[in-house]
Amino acid sequence: MCCVIKALAGWHLTEAASICRERCGGQGYLSCNRFGTSIALSHAAITAEGDNSVLMQKVATEQLTLMEPVTLKNTAKKIMDLEPNLKSSEYLHTLLESRESRLFLELGAKMMKAGKEGRFETWMYREQDLVQAAARAYGERLVSECFRNAVEKADSSIEPILSKLLQLYQITVIERNLGYFTSSQMMSASIGSNVGSVAADLCRDIAPQALALCDAFGISDSMLNAPIAQDWVKFNVVDNQGELAGIEF
Repeated sequence: MCCVIKALAGWHLTEAASICRERCGGQGYLSCNRFGTSIALSHAAITAEGDNSVLMQKVATEQLTLMEPVTLKNTAKKIMDLEPNLKSSEYLHTLLESRESRLFLELGAKMMKAGKEGRFETWMYREQDLVQAAARAYGERLVSECFRNAVEKADSSIEPILSKLLQLYQITVIERNLGYFTSSQMMSASIGSNVGSVAADLCRDIAPQALALCDAFGISDSMLNAPIAQDWVKFNVVDNQGELAGIEF
């Protein structure tokens, strides 16, 4: 679990830092706005203590030894018992569970067929994409599961917005892997065509609470000590050439 969380957190940091810098235009290039530090740290996060892709091999190996084929088969079929509803957190979570089970079933079958003699060749060269996909599916299902548990224990006043965040996470994972969900017939093409609009609707619903959600992390002012996070208008009153000298925030 630690390995997969480390990998997912590192990849998420890399994506978030890059997208935020891009959305801030030219201000994102200035060293005083500290995006460079975040991006550099994100690259350390995806390689330090083991390259993420290597760690995911460890995740896949351990999960294969822990999972029972019968349990995997039952979980893989669960999605067929639910009415498709992209606005249901239960349905979205079941999709993630079923994907994980199907990928590990496929990986396990191919490794058994390879036998001891073909294990390394199959694992490292022929099925590495499947290894990575199965490990990531486990991690993304785990995040969804932990998120659901947290929502159930949350104060009733924040449960609605947390539920929408959970659904946004789930639908984002599904949208990123939409080709697999439709090609594996876990989701029909007609249902899949609505995934993007559901994700967009959730973003619109959550957007008004974006600043409040960020404040909820309790990030200190010292950590936010950058013009772009404070009074950026004041910072740009004069031609300061991107420097903080003589400017108070």
